[in-house]
Amino acid sequence: MYNILKSLIYSFLRILMNASLSFSYRNIIVTGYNEIKFRKPTLFLSNHQNTFMDGLVLIKVAKNISPNILVRADIFKSKWAAMALDIIKLIPIYRKKDNMGSVAQNNEIFKKCIDLFKKGEPLLVFPEGNHAIRRFLRPMQKGPARIAFQAEEENNFQLGLNVAPFGIHYENHPKRWYDLHLHFGDAFQVKDFQTVFEENPTKAHKQFTDKIRTDISAEMIDIKWHSEYEFMEQLRILIKPYALDWAENKKSIVHAENELVNKIAKQLQENESKTDLLKDKAKVYFEEVKENKLSEDFIPKKPNFVGLLFKAIGVLIGLPFWLIAKVINFIPEYIIEKKVIAGVKDITWHISLRAGISLFLYPLYYLLIFIVLCFSLHWTLAGIMVFAFPLISVVMYETEYHFRKLKNAFILFRKPKILMQERELVKGFKALIVK
Repeated sequence: MYNILKSLIYSFLRILMNASLSFSYRNIIVTGYNEIKFRKPTLFLSNHQNTFMDGLVLIKVAKNISPNILVRADIFKSKWAAMALDIIKLIPIYRKKDNMGSVAQNNEIFKKCIDLFKKGEPLLVFPEGNHAIRRFLRPMQKGPARIAFQAEEENNFQLGLNVAPFGIHYENHPKRWYDLHLHFGDAFQVKDFQTVFEENPTKAHKQFTDKIRTDISAEMIDIKWHSEYEFMEQLRILIKPYALDWAENKKSIVHAENELVNKIAKQLQENESKTDLLKDKAKVYFEEVKENKLSEDFIPKKPNFVGLLFKAIGVLIGLPFWLIAKVINFIPEYIIEKKVIAGVKDITWHISLRAGISLFLYPLYYLLIFIVLCFSLHWTLAGIMVFAFPLISVVMYETEYHFRKLKNAFILFRKPKILMQERELVKGFKALIVK
């Protein structure tokens, strides 16, 4: 009975979660999942940049499965939290630095994971062992290799455990209504390492860990020149509009950016004077961008008057809907932004908290409005109005998006010097690619 109830609650929460994520990201771009979606059992492995949102996005994208997710054990402190997290298929993993429980307890967790694999259920693990906002892959932990080989060893390498590495990329980590990318690489089987494992388990663990690192790195933006990270991130922003044209890997904009950033970095690491020159120019350029209040996702293209006019008309059409949505959603937005988000300094939590709180707050808030409207209107009309609220909210987000584009275009129309600086920098970077 408990399992049936747990399954029903999970299914209901998943519907709410899917809706919440649909209002969190403008587009969710996915590649490669269809090639692995029917493989069972599967160990999913990914980079970890955005707290529990990284797990939620797999749940939304992989509609045919209900992934179990390994998460840090310190969020299971209370009995009620542990019960609630169990319902949504979160499994605790114990880390030394959390000073909670015992790492030895992980043996029981590993056994639970293996039992899940035997039932054909999927598991998501973040091999880095922690989250961070910077766009590079941190050192891999030993846990995934231990789980994978222990599962196959206990089943005489007949389990058929698949490993599916994938990369997550957020256009803008903390903010709403930007694009989100999930790119899945080629899946492989743990059985592929059987011969090496039987000869030398330590060597097999290392080869497995090296492979998942390489495979995840290929599906995300992995800036490898860490000492010049800020400069490389500026480079990424600059070359993004040209990336698909310049790169050999055209699978997605993420793959193109990843290829070009690291290719240019390799050239610059061998030329210190060139690096210093471009770095100084980039610094001046981005100071100009910041001073003129351009959002860094602007399109570096000289706008014309007709284009500005059409953009302005589009924003004006959306403005009444924007105003209506702002009034309707004022109370939940005030609670989320002013009472919750404003007090959280770690911005990697911002979008996760927005989505998580919205998951419950908006349905309750809209239900309350529906009940109030039913006292003064027919319930059918009240229902139509309330069901229109989410659509009006989408128009609000789109209006804000296009207003940002309009504002950027207007600034560039008035400040052509910025475009000249951008062209000069881009020319310098392109020269390094064609070498």
